Amino acid sequence: MEDPNVLAAQQWVNATYDGVAEDYVRCAQDGSTGWETVLSLTQGLQHELGISPTVRNFGPGTFSALEARGGIRPSESNANLVRIINYALWCKGYRGASPASQWTATTTDSMNDLIGEAGLASSATISNIPTRPLVQFIKALMRMDQFRLVPGGTEEIRKFQQHLNQIYVYDEAITTMDLAPCDGVYSRDVQQAVMKALQFEIGIPRSEIGGYFGSNTKAKLKEQPTLSVGSSGNLVHLFTALCVFNSPVVEGEDETTTRIRSDYIDHTETFVRAFQRFSQITVTGKSNFDTWAQLLVSTGNEFRTTTASDQAAPLTFARAQALSNAGFQVVGRYLDEHLDPGDEHYLGKALTSAELGDIIRGGLRVFPIFQWNGTTKANFTYAKGFEQGGVAETRAREFGFGQGTCIYFAVDFDATGSDMDAVLDYFRGVRAALGRTNRYTYGVYGSRNVCINVTHRVGATWSFVSGLSWGFSGNLGYPLPANWSFNQIRNGTFSYGSGSFGEAWEIDRNVWRRFSDPGTAVLNPAQSPAQDFIDLVQRLYTAALEYDAGIDPVKLVSMFFRQEKYNSLPWRLLLESGVDQGWIDHLAEQGLTLVGRKDFTDPVTGASIGTEHLMATLEMCLKYPSVTDVVTAGDIGGWAGDLASFYEQWREAKEQYPNPMLYAQDYLGRRDTVSKFANEDWVQDADGFNIMRLMRAEAVSLPMAIARYYGTDSPAAGDRVCQRRYSLFYGDRFDSDSTKAQVLARNMLLGENSAVEAIGGSWYLSGGFGLGSEDRPDNIEPNLLSSFVLAYAWELEERADAEKGI
Repeated sequence: MEDPNVLAAQQWVNATYDGVAEDYVRCAQDGSTGWETVLSLTQGLQHELGISPTVRNFGPGTFSALEARGGIRPSESNANLVRIINYALWCKGYRGASPASQWTATTTDSMNDLIGEAGLASSATISNIPTRPLVQFIKALMRMDQFRLVPGGTEEIRKFQQHLNQIYVYDEAITTMDLAPCDGVYSRDVQQAVMKALQFEIGIPRSEIGGYFGSNTKAKLKEQPTLSVGSSGNLVHLFTALCVFNSPVVEGEDETTTRIRSDYIDHTETFVRAFQRFSQITVTGKSNFDTWAQLLVSTGNEFRTTTASDQAAPLTFARAQALSNAGFQVVGRYLDEHLDPGDEHYLGKALTSAELGDIIRGGLRVFPIFQWNGTTKANFTYAKGFEQGGVAETRAREFGFGQGTCIYFAVDFDATGSDMDAVLDYFRGVRAALGRTNRYTYGVYGSRNVCINVTHRVGATWSFVSGLSWGFSGNLGYPLPANWSFNQIRNGTFSYGSGSFGEAWEIDRNVWRRFSDPGTAVLNPAQSPAQDFIDLVQRLYTAALEYDAGIDPVKLVSMFFRQEKYNSLPWRLLLESGVDQGWIDHLAEQGLTLVGRKDFTDPVTGASIGTEHLMATLEMCLKYPSVTDVVTAGDIGGWAGDLASFYEQWREAKEQYPNPMLYAQDYLGRRDTVSKFANEDWVQDADGFNIMRLMRAEAVSLPMAIARYYGTDSPAAGDRVCQRRYSLFYGDRFDSDSTKAQVLARNMLLGENSAVEAIGGSWYLSGGFGLGSEDRPDNIEPNLLSSFVLAYAWELEERADAEKGI
């Protein structure tokens, strides 16, 4: 939206300095503020200060020159300098004077507002502020840093940012420290400010404070007393701020957060323990060096123990065995190389079948990486992603990687916000290419920011974090992705033996996260990744027939899985039975309990599928088949019940997310957030429905349906298999019609055109809609309800399309 005051600033600065200030660069005259405009104003400021040639950066030279003349104050006689201040205020979102050539009460008030919002209201005004802080504020005017709370920011972080400015910039006058933005957002600038504040607190001389996590800072930090429950002071304040910046910690269905405070309490320890578990460092609940390092930089302590590596150099059997003997368990290797052997840049990094066999015989697992010139933005388009996804699948098949193997596609450059759309398009192409068979899943290699975006927006299964590139902007100001599997933290030489009996070569050392991507240890596996679950269902089914021939064996099998989590009164009422305890005891005597049987490996993604939800959904779908335009209790036991719960979750967050589409974008089916309709729920809802349809349409038994659904390695086009879970579900339940999906979702929420059991079921199974009457679906604005159900339909359609190569 055009702002006439910003437009006036752009017109003035171009007319005044274009062709006058050496190397001046014109800004667009569109009335829209941005870096172009403030950098042009910066060049105008430099010209007025006598700096030539001018540059598009407010660097040390500009700072020193402005400080030497005492800054720019209300008494300023240079009309152009006054104009620059007034126009910069307009560009910053504050009121400037009119005419801009005069410093008026409006200019004074706005400068005081800026000083106050930066956290110095109790210490300074434009009339008494010392010169150096004044110049820092003028520098802040010439940047896009914000000092008011912005969408997505929190008041807690904003107060901490103001604290940094007051204590370390103003009171302590750390000369190497700029004003921190006060927008409530954890960012690269805030990360740097915290690092400098920490360096001051641990005794680094002011002149040496630079925000770099170097050897001196590390040594000093190791000397600090361990923080634990009962500790207090400035270090605790900085430590808990870093904890907040790295939160929430997502562990399965749990999400742990904390607060910024100056005292270390039990809740702080709870968060630290969760963070340490998540980050794969020793769990103490205290501030040891490893924890400080992990909170501060993407590598963490780069010298901590690692059990994974990746490398361009081929591995021989001897090399693999040496790595295994040194404690390494899994290694990343490249599926292919885009250059011909005759090219001067050819690296010879592509895996071979012989090498792959040597690696596995040497005692290592393998995770495949794909990179064709992933070092420039030009490589990242949908078409290239589709092409490269197809090549990666072909190569993985040739090597014998089994179903569900995760292939990591590399983003090997510092992709910033302006690059992200291209990166996301590339991964949409990868997803579509792999989705044609769904034999393999995809992961992302890149900075924290890249991994977070690709996971959140395109659904990468795992993240391989290039933590080693600690200077990447995408690794500063971002937490470790919730779905990280490998974190690359150190490059160096690995060697074994000596003389003619030894070798040395370069590897990247990676932290391998427990219970994440297992890598590959068996090539051309004969069994499905879900074989344990397939065998378990057959065993339970046989036991059910022997236990009581008068009871439906499917019901007894389902009881086994829903005995704990899905045995509440609403479930007993809808399924017209509780759990037969005699049956459960009978199984226990045979060593069959739920312990260790609550999940199995998905052949599509290699991730876990929960058996309890899956089998409860299947039983409900079998009892109340959902194949008409009427919402039934079968729906409530699956997709509709989860959507009802998700509706309640959205209304609880309505202040932060008034728009349900934005809420769905952040929480509906995402792998990196805790949600009442998480990605795993999507899988279980679709699979429960699809297995029901397979059993009814083809009159097959439960064990046979499970075996066919999860056990088919190379399905034919018409097979009802998990590789096409979403397209089958979308087609059979909603006729592949987005409008029908929206109508059924709306009817379910409003209790219209629904079976009686469904109306009661949606109420009880979702927890009774623990909301005020104003938040009930029939009382919110119709357009909001329409947006909510549209978000569900869009997400389902996108998942189905991905399986069609779209």
